[in-house]
Amino acid sequence: MVLIIYLCYITLLSLLLRKWHHRFHSLMITGCNFTFAALMFFCVQIQPNMTAGDIFAAIGSALYAAPSAISFQGNTSLFGPDASYVFFLMSLYTVRTVLALFFREIFVRIRMKWRMFTRKTIYLVTGTRNDAGRFIRDLNRCVPYPAVVYLTDQVSADLPLDAYEADFSFLSRLQNGKNYQVLLLPADDLRNQQLLLELEELGKRGISLRVTAFTNNELLRIENMVFPHLDLYLLSQEQMAVQDFLFQNRPLARLRQLDPPPAPGHIFRPHAPFSLCIIGFDAFAREFLLQTYENTSFTTASGTPALDVLVIDHELTDKKAAFLSDFPYFVQASDLQWIDAHVPSDALFQALSARRSHQILVATQDTEENIHLTLRIRRLFVHGTTEQPTPQLVVALFHEDPGAAALLQNDDNVILQQVNQCQFTYEKLIERSIDRQAEALHRQYQHNSLFTPQWRELDTFTQSSNRAVVWDIPNKLLLAGDISSLSEPEREALFWELAQYEHLRWNAFHFARGWLPLMELTPEERDHCRLKRSAEKRHACLVDWDQLNTLPQQEPGLLKRYDYENVASLFEARKNV
Repeated sequence: MVLIIYLCYITLLSLLLRKWHHRFHSLMITGCNFTFAALMFFCVQIQPNMTAGDIFAAIGSALYAAPSAISFQGNTSLFGPDASYVFFLMSLYTVRTVLALFFREIFVRIRMKWRMFTRKTIYLVTGTRNDAGRFIRDLNRCVPYPAVVYLTDQVSADLPLDAYEADFSFLSRLQNGKNYQVLLLPADDLRNQQLLLELEELGKRGISLRVTAFTNNELLRIENMVFPHLDLYLLSQEQMAVQDFLFQNRPLARLRQLDPPPAPGHIFRPHAPFSLCIIGFDAFAREFLLQTYENTSFTTASGTPALDVLVIDHELTDKKAAFLSDFPYFVQASDLQWIDAHVPSDALFQALSARRSHQILVATQDTEENIHLTLRIRRLFVHGTTEQPTPQLVVALFHEDPGAAALLQNDDNVILQQVNQCQFTYEKLIERSIDRQAEALHRQYQHNSLFTPQWRELDTFTQSSNRAVVWDIPNKLLLAGDISSLSEPEREALFWELAQYEHLRWNAFHFARGWLPLMELTPEERDHCRLKRSAEKRHACLVDWDQLNTLPQQEPGLLKRYDYENVASLFEARKNV
């Protein structure tokens, strides 16, 4: 009976403590084993009519005997036969705890070596210890007993990881027949680019490598790279942080709350553009602007662009020039305005007061300044003289600040966005559901062409283009609304409107990566319907919808039909699901 009670007790305790760090988990269960053993010895000493002194003596005796019971020295003569099994299990766990506490590094290396020998999949992780630790904890939550190798230049005992630690020469020992999931977390220099080249060489030897790598954000947007022997997903911290934000706060969703629904058979078109103000214009703010632009490529009811942006920062001239040099399309964008002003300053607050904004991003490089500035902006709209409605305030936090949470967390109109502490999770970085959907989309293209390369053979720009289609699906659903009650003619009319939007979205994707329209084709390009010059970042299709039919194509209306088919296949797939 005692054995059954103990097994139920230890099982329940393990379930309650399953998310605790393994050291605290081991110490807590050992402490509970001590308490259980003490209770056993105390219970057998209880007699009727005991005095207080006798009770205290029994407690002392039980506490004295308990350590022996959990270290293979328990006296089982006072109990039934079950007690010997209970004390044996307790003693085994005590040995485990001692090994985990005092010989952890050796224990982990032996355990991970065994896993690397027996597991088909091995996880290789690089990056800072803090970042790697967060990911490995989530990996252990999602995958039972994973084989993990942490690649580092120097081993440290300050922050031990539940992984086999090795230097980068470990890469030379990778074997065929294993599947390697490689995660290159953010690094301060171009170390990840060097590692990608090394992994590409390993991939040429037939080693199975599925790689997720963080890189510089400007490099990711501007440069085009090819790693045909890697199943590669490139991203940046800024991109990941902005995507996390926009996934929960799409501009189109906010506009739909403000305007009435569209007429049947038509997509949603807001009466006014989404108005965004950006304070501070460094890497995160630039990425925030570009992704917001890509997510607002629809038009208003009057046919104007659906995004209106004001950028405010001190010494903005050089930052503006660098941005327009990388993304020259925005030179002619009349809906992008710039104000060079100190942050904070009267000029800044006057500009905010005179403007009706849906959203204000506060993203200077100083987290504390962002918090104080947000508090002042909130007071301006809540208690100030401006008659404009209070916009949504997005505060960029570049390091943890508990005080900010205390000051602003109760305001539903304020969103605190962590920038440098992304959620490095198994779901985002290893499962990569959007990547799988993008690859499935590419396989559909393969069915329509004999010359379409395999997914891993695509350059990083083309892979990103496929991911952007998947990312935009919620926007198309928001534009279309409920189409279940539409007749076939109404559905077709709506799909053609969505096809026009899809073309604008495709344009925006290219403009946000430095492309420009190809204004003049050579006779040879016209004869062979070659519409782009990738090296020059020029494409003849980067024009308005009505101009597509003037371009050379294998049959009339084919370019528009591509967009229509993409939209129709999306809704057909959802209908089948």
